[in-house]
Amino acid sequence: MAAKAEGGLLVAKGKAPLPLKSVSVDAQVRGFVMGLRSTLTYSNDSPDPVEVLFRFPVEKSHAVVGLTAVIDGRKIAAQVREKEEARAQYDDAIASGLSAALAEEKSGDIFSIALGNLPPGKDAQIQLQLVGELGVDAEGGVRFSLPSTLKPRYTPTGSTDPLAPVPAGEEEQVKSGTVSAVSWFHLTVEGADGVAVVTSPTHSITVTPNDANQLDVRLSKELDSDLVILVKTKEPHAPKAIVEGGEEKKGSFMSSTTVMLNFFPSFPEIEAACEFIFLVDRSGSMRGSYIKSARETLVLFLKSLPQGNYFNIMGFGSSYTSLFPNPVPYDKKHLEKAIKHAQGMEADLGGTELLRPLQHIFETKPRSGYARQVFVLTDGSVSNTDACIQEMRSNLKNARCFTFGIGSGASSALVNGLATAGNGAAEFVKEGERMQPKVIRSLKRALQPAITDVSVSYEVPKEFQVTQSPQKPPTGLQWRKV
Repeated sequence: MAAKAEGGLLVAKGKAPLPLKSVSVDAQVRGFVMGLRSTLTYSNDSPDPVEVLFRFPVEKSHAVVGLTAVIDGRKIAAQVREKEEARAQYDDAIASGLSAALAEEKSGDIFSIALGNLPPGKDAQIQLQLVGELGVDAEGGVRFSLPSTLKPRYTPTGSTDPLAPVPAGEEEQVKSGTVSAVSWFHLTVEGADGVAVVTSPTHSITVTPNDANQLDVRLSKELDSDLVILVKTKEPHAPKAIVEGGEEKKGSFMSSTTVMLNFFPSFPEIEAACEFIFLVDRSGSMRGSYIKSARETLVLFLKSLPQGNYFNIMGFGSSYTSLFPNPVPYDKKHLEKAIKHAQGMEADLGGTELLRPLQHIFETKPRSGYARQVFVLTDGSVSNTDACIQEMRSNLKNARCFTFGIGSGASSALVNGLATAGNGAAEFVKEGERMQPKVIRSLKRALQPAITDVSVSYEVPKEFQVTQSPQKPPTGLQWRKV
């Protein structure tokens, strides 16, 4: 059955999107690292040539390491160029009526591919290769997530971000575009003897061991929504080293070897007195199941807070509101009012203006003797992500930040970025996932004093030469014909 797209395949000059014919995904999980190859095929069924732009959601912690396209039977491979040079070469090719492609990162979690001219009646096949680190789920499993949805990003007034401007109050009118429906999926989990169980809270899967100490994971049906697969190991807190052999260097008998150390430490629990601020997204993009999920998550938080702390609830959209003028003691009277307020929340505050409520929170210092913990519940449909993250980072001394990404297409750049900048942690709530373990884990983390001055020591045998890998992959990918 051919997969189809509701959005994500964009045609220049406002023409209708082209249909996505099929998608295949082949992935591998090894420790806390994943590799993925996705092949997407779509067709120009119109009588005219069109210029096509395809946007693909990529997790913030993942990097695109390979790009190949076959357009009208001609193979195009990626090549690194300076951004301005790459754009000039692409524009020249398009103006000459030639097929060309340009790939660039539009934001932290969206990869954009301009495919150039696609002749009428012809197919285009795109193959992307990704690598990246995996997070740990609330129940202790390594979390593999495959996004299928690219949500429009709300653009605040005055912004010139070309990604997906949505005027204030109109977010609810814009439907999230499903980038792809997977017609074939296969995941290999390495080190089967150390795995306790492989599960998926979002889809039905089959798990089969093979002779290479691996587990083959497949879907029982096509994927038409975000996929989450959890790999729980038998000893989740035991450190593990993964060795990857490299190719032999030309003219040398030496070959490079990479070692990655995976460890998920467990620390003794020490509770601190806290001031909790729950910042809930009530913008138009949260309508329907998303605001329902946010309400349920908030109620779980409220019922799980320990005595002796303070709290407040803020809702934000184009404007923001507070339940109480200032944080109040966590007692029966305030809890009953807060739960009633949470259960009645609606997505009725217009656009997604997150920066101003963050600034409002930091205008006052936390209560003396109480550590301020900011919890942000959002689908992440903002375009000024960098400004929000910088605001959190500049106020790190006054608060920590914990985030919950609600629903399909939640921006990993914003959700992970805020949590990282705020020395907190991020959780994502997909359809079908249990919220309670995520809420409990986030609260336990928030109640723990922040750990600082952490160091890791290790020894490397003298016969090994060690080099540090670059912090970021190269950007400005331009494509060349081979």
